[in-house]
Amino acid sequence: MSARPIEWINMCEAGGLQAALDALPKHGGTVYVPPGRHEITGPVAKTLVEGQHLFIVGDGRGSVLVNTNTCGEPLLQLSGVTGSWWPDLRMTVRDITFEGNHQSGDGLLVMFPNDTMIDSCFFLGHGGYAIRLVPHGTNVVVRDCWMRDCKRGVRAENVHHLTLHGNQTRRLEGGQEQEEHVYLGWECREVRVVNNHFAYGKNTAIILDGTAQHVIANNTIEGFHTAIEARGTCEQKVRDRCRDIAITSNYLHADIGIRLVGECRGFAITGNDFINNNRAAVLIEAAEGAGKHTITGNMVRKSVYGGAFFPLPQMVPDQGGFDLGDAGDCIVTGNLLDAIDPGPGISAGPGGGRHIIANNRIVRAKGQALDIRAAACLVEHNLVA
Repeated sequence: MSARPIEWINMCEAGGLQAALDALPKHGGTVYVPPGRHEITGPVAKTLVEGQHLFIVGDGRGSVLVNTNTCGEPLLQLSGVTGSWWPDLRMTVRDITFEGNHQSGDGLLVMFPNDTMIDSCFFLGHGGYAIRLVPHGTNVVVRDCWMRDCKRGVRAENVHHLTLHGNQTRRLEGGQEQEEHVYLGWECREVRVVNNHFAYGKNTAIILDGTAQHVIANNTIEGFHTAIEARGTCEQKVRDRCRDIAITSNYLHADIGIRLVGECRGFAITGNDFINNNRAAVLIEAAEGAGKHTITGNMVRKSVYGGAFFPLPQMVPDQGGFDLGDAGDCIVTGNLLDAIDPGPGISAGPGGGRHIIANNRIVRAKGQALDIRAAACLVEHNLVA
């Protein structure tokens, strides 16, 4: 018995992207975006049904969809089965360039994104998000995509088992002012943000908005005010605790490396390189009721750059340390803090307390190396010189 032939619909031969999507058979198929610049004047939308799988593919950066709309509307909106968590439906978008303008909306909006992959796509100049995943979904991968001069990068709301892998983001000289590059809403769970490079967005690279149970690992984050910001109370005003987050083996070159604000609990901050964090490497604020964090095995130091970047010693940015604020029950061990200026290298209190702060090496600190005002702390075997 022979297999059913693959459905292949050429966008141009069908009369445009909307016409090609409308022509999908009930069981789904492939829409091909050929090389060239294809202008899209209004949102293209497709709602799929159970069993209707979709593959949209182009020839990489040569296949360009251009959103000419200036009313804040998205370029492409795909929707899985409305309200369903586990439909028989798979979506893949691969090797396409999505180009917008500063007055357009999202590049790619995927609703109910179950079993969805966005792979090797290029997003340029969108006035909204490059990719937005709402209102819920599961088993989603965004990998090896390049996002430049987009107002925002990736936003996920109530998405479980999401992987962001190998993506690159960057501002454009003379382009628009950017906001966050990754936003995870409070109902997201088991998200992996791994092996990405987020660069020069100036504001915040990653926002964890009251969310829980994620891994952020092996990322390079540079050129932001804050590299990673966790919020104990999310923008939906739901009282929730940002909690149970592993942040490990990242390169964090930002004014603030990691900022925890509000009731954040159970962060494992391990093995990161904190570079040129002139405000703080780790800053915990509004921390009453927060804590139970481990901060272990991290390297904190100034950049090695000299020459044209910092030709004079006094031009090298300051480097801050760890500020536990009023958090409680934290463990800070085995960290190397080099040339903290201004101090202190590690501070805690006056509220909170019951920390273990031990076996850290604080080298060449200017000012106070340790400023522990919180109550009932165990502070021992820290080598300061």
